[in-house]
Amino acid sequence: MRAADFDIIVVGDARFQGGTTAAMAADVAAFSRLGARIGLLFVRSPFLEDDEDPPNPAALELADLDGVHLLAPGQPAQARLAFLHHPMVFFRGIETRSPLRADQSVLVAHHPPFRADGSLEYDPVTTARRARAALGLSVRFGPISGTVRRQLESFAPFIRLTGEDWPNIFDTGRWSRGPEILTGPGAVIGRHGRADLLKWPATAAEIDACLPASDALRVRVLGCPQSDLRARGARLDGWEVVEFGAEDPSAFLHSLDIFAYHYHPNWVEGFGRTVIEAALSGRPCLLDPRLEPTFGPMALYCPATEVAAAVERMLSDRTGTRRRAIEAREIAQRRFGTDSLRPRLAALQNDPGTRARRAASIPPTVALRKLAGLYRRRTAGLEG
Repeated sequence: MRAADFDIIVVGDARFQGGTTAAMAADVAAFSRLGARIGLLFVRSPFLEDDEDPPNPAALELADLDGVHLLAPGQPAQARLAFLHHPMVFFRGIETRSPLRADQSVLVAHHPPFRADGSLEYDPVTTARRARAALGLSVRFGPISGTVRRQLESFAPFIRLTGEDWPNIFDTGRWSRGPEILTGPGAVIGRHGRADLLKWPATAAEIDACLPASDALRVRVLGCPQSDLRARGARLDGWEVVEFGAEDPSAFLHSLDIFAYHYHPNWVEGFGRTVIEAALSGRPCLLDPRLEPTFGPMALYCPATEVAAAVERMLSDRTGTRRRAIEAREIAQRRFGTDSLRPRLAALQNDPGTRARRAASIPPTVALRKLAGLYRRRTAGLEG
């Protein structure tokens, strides 16, 4: 069978319901707007074998975009660039092999290899080998953030990384600036995202404190594991909780004056799409300090227990808070807007990649011990 010819090939599992599919969809839509010919290949991985959700409609709708051709599993194809989404998909293996060729292939690392407790969730060396065996592509890892890069560099020189990160991109028209913030006597604080318990602080006191409802501060949340949080002892008093998917996220963000996001110590946030969505919507962001290396001057940072005090300072200087929100939006547009894609693609095609351990977070001896632990757990059947 003759190989179909494209500018870009994109490979992913369409069953992801969160940020991975959102990032893949944003990339493909932006490639389409640039006039690229895109081969889109959906694969199935045992990584999602326990996930009863059907394919994400946002992924399936990509086949209707201009220039996008849906590839059948096993169909040969070739392109100048190939993007493979999420390392866990390829570490666990995919069901059907497809003969692909590309001048440059990037495995977009949406997730870091190490968990917060230091254990290893996937082996990047084996991930690259299995991607090559299944698709014929020699991949470089494209970290979505510096957090992910530092972890992946722990496996250099045995894997190759892109010279620059490959962060998520965003349609700035989709995430438009909302109504003016802080115009009334009080304020609305909130957050949005899938209802994952690890996306919330660990203790009842921290959960209550991260969104401190009061007479002057109303709380709105889109997507929340209410029963799990209450089981931890959280009160959620005064929270207005909207079921995930019941309200458009852009409209939801426009209903907020302040966006806040704090999460569990056992969660490593590889990027944080919701933060950029909030910033592009003109909402000032109050974040977990662990996110400062990723977002820098785009936000303010404090522990969950200090949110009430931080909000009080923001409300006492409403003009300054509005100004900082506008500045953060401008930074987000420059760094993550679709206009940044064309120069990023040009740079990628001339990027030889790197095997350097410039800022590796884990020493080689520790990485080896973690690898041994991962395969002991898999051999014992403790991980799929």
